[in-house]
Amino acid sequence: MRATQTTTYRSLQSFLDRTSDKLASLQLQAATGKRMNRPSDDPTAISPVLSARTQIKSSDRYIETIETGLDRVDGMDGYLDSIENTLVRIKEISVAAVNGSLNDKDMQTYADEVHQLRASLLDDANAQIDGKYLFAGFAEKTPPFVFNTPPTAVPPVLYNGDNGALEFEISPNELINVNIPGNGLMLGDFDNDGTVDPGAVDIFALVTNLEQELQANNPTGVEALMDPLETAANQVRGQRSLKGNIGHRLEIARDHMAQIKIDMEAFRSRFEDADILETITGLEKQQQSFQAALSVTGKVSELSILNYI
Repeated sequence: MRATQTTTYRSLQSFLDRTSDKLASLQLQAATGKRMNRPSDDPTAISPVLSARTQIKSSDRYIETIETGLDRVDGMDGYLDSIENTLVRIKEISVAAVNGSLNDKDMQTYADEVHQLRASLLDDANAQIDGKYLFAGFAEKTPPFVFNTPPTAVPPVLYNGDNGALEFEISPNELINVNIPGNGLMLGDFDNDGTVDPGAVDIFALVTNLEQELQANNPTGVEALMDPLETAANQVRGQRSLKGNIGHRLEIARDHMAQIKIDMEAFRSRFEDADILETITGLEKQQQSFQAALSVTGKVSELSILNYI
């Protein structure tokens, strides 16, 4: 079968179309850096790529949640440190007040300092981050602690928060508590039944009693409060230690999620991203092939019977 000029021309045109499509595909890959820009580019890669993208987005959400939890725990630790230091200073005052050599004026000076330190404890217990009270349980918009009225009322400080445990999901099916309800921390009421738990203390009531004993110049009464003051400090230290462990767990979870994200990015890239060097090389070859095909097609189009007359 003899190939006519029309057959030859059509074959060249078909080759030009294929070359043009390949050239356009390589140009798109070079521009986007992706080997797969549409499902038809590699149907078998769609499922793993979509799965990897889903995992990456999930990791991003977990990392954001963990970072929020870390910010909360770190901020909480700073206020717990301040509360602990205040209690240490109050303990130092009680030690100084029991030596029996202080007069009424000296004791009143210490009483005034304890009064100021009690106000400092209240400020720290009402600490906020991003407009949310740290030690209020779920009642994050309500100041958890207020002085009772009149000043001689018992208890001296009331708790307006609740016992809610704020939990963050840091990995699939893993929740972690990132808050400390203030009723346990400051009032020793960890079970939220309205009374101080055995072995715990109401820190505000304890400091108020110390202030009253100092005002009365009663070293014996001050001495009786020294062990409870140490219990109060340990009560705060215990909560601080627990949240330190939580912070460490959050850091581990964050690093784990970051590694998962890196692994999934590499997995996705293997199916979706183009090898730029290979793409550029192929693009140059395809451009040369296309130019050559155009040249040949142009010469064939010029052929006519008149060339042989």
